[in-house]
Amino acid sequence: MSGLVVVTAAGFGSLLALLLLLAVAFAAGAVGAALGTGGGLFLVPALVLLFDVDIHLAVAASLISVIATSSASASFGVESGLTNVRLAMFLETGTAIGGLAGAIIAVTVLAARSNVLAFVFVPVVLLAALLMASSRDRDIDPDPPPDALARRLRLEGEYIGPATGIHRSYRVTHTRLGLVFAGLAGIASGLLGIGGGIFKVPAMNGAMNVPLRVAAATSTFMIGVTAAAGALVYLFAGDVVLALVAPVVLAVFVGTIVGRRYGHTAPISRLKLLFIAVLVVSAFLMVARGVGVLA
Repeated sequence: MSGLVVVTAAGFGSLLALLLLLAVAFAAGAVGAALGTGGGLFLVPALVLLFDVDIHLAVAASLISVIATSSASASFGVESGLTNVRLAMFLETGTAIGGLAGAIIAVTVLAARSNVLAFVFVPVVLLAALLMASSRDRDIDPDPPPDALARRLRLEGEYIGPATGIHRSYRVTHTRLGLVFAGLAGIASGLLGIGGGIFKVPAMNGAMNVPLRVAAATSTFMIGVTAAAGALVYLFAGDVVLALVAPVVLAVFVGTIVGRRYGHTAPISRLKLLFIAVLVVSAFLMVARGVGVLA
């Protein structure tokens, strides 16, 4: 890989294109913060399709922007009591290892196969959409199956609903299944630059009985570490281009500050619909890119 962004193709030389790039990154940061996904799910297809950036460079820029998203939002979730820090530390063991593995695969085995990466993107996001669509309408099960590991690690939690002010408690279950999904999230993050939240949020909500707002806040707390593990690999591979990364990270950071407020107050049903819509649109756009419809 040349490790270069073709400036004339990407159009970063014009003020209009730069403003468009900032707007796209801002939107990615806002959506990522609201849903706890990190924004890469939207940012990577946008960079590839709108600006003709090589997917490896787009993934590298996205991973660094995910670190910015986590930095801007993680403290807010902890201060508000939404983040389950014990659960985050437990799941992070799987996502950090997966993030390193995914990034190494991307810069070695798939280094010259951008179309393959585009197609890998599709089943990952569609599976996440299916997980979210099948999650509970009532958000959590008040009496989930007992889980000895969750009890031993004291992963249960409580929080105050930001919109209602009602005090709620929940019990975590299916911890081993959650750890498997965390590992898959890490691999997806390293491969595709998506932060891994698209797996972690629906897995925590749908499989582990974690409230959606808590899952999003906990995912945001985790994604910075996950992204950092993969970003180091792309940095050493020469895929981090400052001219691309700098404006993206700046706009994502600002978008994150806006998006986190919406994510903590919006109705659960609206957050789920937004999550699924972003996933499905991104998947179809990347299919079009992979088959050459969008070049």
